[in-house]
Amino acid sequence: MKKTLLALAVPALLAASAANAATVYEKDGQKFDVYGRAQVNLYNDVASGVNGSSAEDHSTFDGSARLGVKGSTAINDSWKALGRAEWKVTGEGSENGTFDARHIYAGFDGGQVGTFLFGRTDTAYYDVLAVTDVFNEWGSAANSTWGYRDTAAAGADFTGRQDGQAIYRNTFGGFTGSVTYVSARKANDLDYGYTASLSYAFDFGATVGVGSQKFNSEDGLKDQKDWAVSASYGVVGKDLYLAAMYNESKPETAGIEQSIKGYELAAVYSLANNWGFLGGYNYAKNHDTDVELTNEYLLGAQYNFTSNFYAYSEYLFDQRDDAKNEWTLALQYNF
Repeated sequence: MKKTLLALAVPALLAASAANAATVYEKDGQKFDVYGRAQVNLYNDVASGVNGSSAEDHSTFDGSARLGVKGSTAINDSWKALGRAEWKVTGEGSENGTFDARHIYAGFDGGQVGTFLFGRTDTAYYDVLAVTDVFNEWGSAANSTWGYRDTAAAGADFTGRQDGQAIYRNTFGGFTGSVTYVSARKANDLDYGYTASLSYAFDFGATVGVGSQKFNSEDGLKDQKDWAVSASYGVVGKDLYLAAMYNESKPETAGIEQSIKGYELAAVYSLANNWGFLGGYNYAKNHDTDVELTNEYLLGAQYNFTSNFYAYSEYLFDQRDDAKNEWTLALQYNF
């Protein structure tokens, strides 16, 4: 959903956001990069409504962009200071001209000691979910972190990237571990939260991971607990990539806890002639209300003109009652 076929499947916190980031300055242990992208989509009526367009009778074009900067400075032979800021700008639609912060953080890279980050970004829990998040447009809709199709019936309150985090990550042998503490946020009535994940990469190309998260509200009326397991094989952009993820969420409102279970399947097949094909299935259900929150098949194709300019098309077949299918055609330029 937020990766090109040329990107590698690595944790989002430590990965460069664009393979084509330009190094503006590099000297005496200091490095400063600028990166971003410009994108335009042609959506059908259903999808264009979701993305803020007022068009009701015709397909429409929607434009968006991202801009980011990141840098590092050597403190000594063992430690570096890190910083990153990234925003999304919607060029058309109801969010016209507004900046939405995606990643804003600073911290330290201690090499073998690990990495310490502070600010807004994905949580440690997302590391487990990321393996099936391979579509440019949709996908990753059967977990509480990035949202079900039927969000009104889900009951989840603490989703997506989180502000005010303290994050620690380290890799040892084939293991990668990460923990997050989320500080109080009045904006969404959060008292505190924590997330954790642990994955292991096998020599033959497979990776397995497990993660959990828990959020507590200030008034105790809205709490949430989640856990997930995932497995993947291969690397996105190199021949065949396969991934699966299963998760359970228990949002609690006014002392009433719900049970939501979901899973995601994803496959990417990349050809040597710059073509790539994607397929996936997402399913999630609230077992207390017996409501299907997500039930969809996804198909996609992408053609890379160059390493930083490509076109893609994706189709979402929504299997829920009275739901409509969605499709998009898009061009994306990365710099």
